[in-house]
Amino acid sequence: MAVTLLYLTACSHAEKKEIITDPPLNNFSENMQVGEITTNTNLKIKGVNLRQKLFVNEKLALVSKEKDIGIYGVGVVKKIIFSGDGRFDFEFEILALQPKYTVRLGDRVVRLNLSTTNEEYMGRTYSLVHLPDRNVSSRYKPLFTQGYSIGETAETLWKNEFLFTYYGQIYYGLYDFLSVGTLLPLNAVGSANGVVKARLYRSGANVLSTGLSYTKIPNSQASTLNINFMWDSISNESSITHSFISLAVFSFDKAEDASAIKSLGTSSLQTGYEFILDNWSRLLVGPNFNFEKKSVGGYLSYLKIWDKTHLQFSLNSTNIRSLKLSPTDGYYAFFDAYWRY
Repeated sequence: MAVTLLYLTACSHAEKKEIITDPPLNNFSENMQVGEITTNTNLKIKGVNLRQKLFVNEKLALVSKEKDIGIYGVGVVKKIIFSGDGRFDFEFEILALQPKYTVRLGDRVVRLNLSTTNEEYMGRTYSLVHLPDRNVSSRYKPLFTQGYSIGETAETLWKNEFLFTYYGQIYYGLYDFLSVGTLLPLNAVGSANGVVKARLYRSGANVLSTGLSYTKIPNSQASTLNINFMWDSISNESSITHSFISLAVFSFDKAEDASAIKSLGTSSLQTGYEFILDNWSRLLVGPNFNFEKKSVGGYLSYLKIWDKTHLQFSLNSTNIRSLKLSPTDGYYAFFDAYWRY
């Protein structure tokens, strides 16, 4: 959707020195009612006395006056101008609106607390937080990974963010667009390994990334190197398509037996869906194809997210035609737990 600028007016005893560029997270919602909508998309907010200062880049929500609708849009404060009479105007850039809703008189602009659970802030693709803020709960962030058994998304960690799993995989955000990682237990036994993922492009609905995966095979002279390409595309207000292709540059004997691990010496193609539930849990489902084995597999997974903790259970297959319980050629279950800071 085209970006819309909304100009809002409110009452406050704030001063210019209180306006800074870092977005805070407050523990209250501030009522600011839309009192007038002009032809140039100006909104007048009536008689609001803010209890705390307002910030440039602070994320606010648009809430319908109809109780059964709730939040229908989100945006950020872009510019604040004081008029000198105790009132101020602020320019509000809409990041997303539900397609069937428009701003109406009597609707409200409210502050959000996204550091923990917010019952009013229901899971929607347009409500995902893309602007880096370490205080934002992980449930509101785009997924960095779909889990060890499923594979990567196109998203990168924010700068200085950490993600680590219960089995010793750790990732770090060098920059907002560049993340690196390694599996520590393998390094401990002399098997050097590492991954790097770089975001190449982002638009309103699409993210494109590429990366490398390297592993020195334990007790062997062989190593693997895969080139990975990831594409995330928002399909609608509740689902995202994740496309992933991994190409093996060099491999090792019997790499086909390890096809359950993406990017470990075999080439594969995967396209699946991430469904965002109202409570921000995720349902992941999709097929994959392994070029070496010439087999079709797939996955079905449920991911529960808290502020930092992620717990995931998945049913996976490396070959849907093989009715065996086997991660090499059949079906297997996988449990994952990881934390994002």
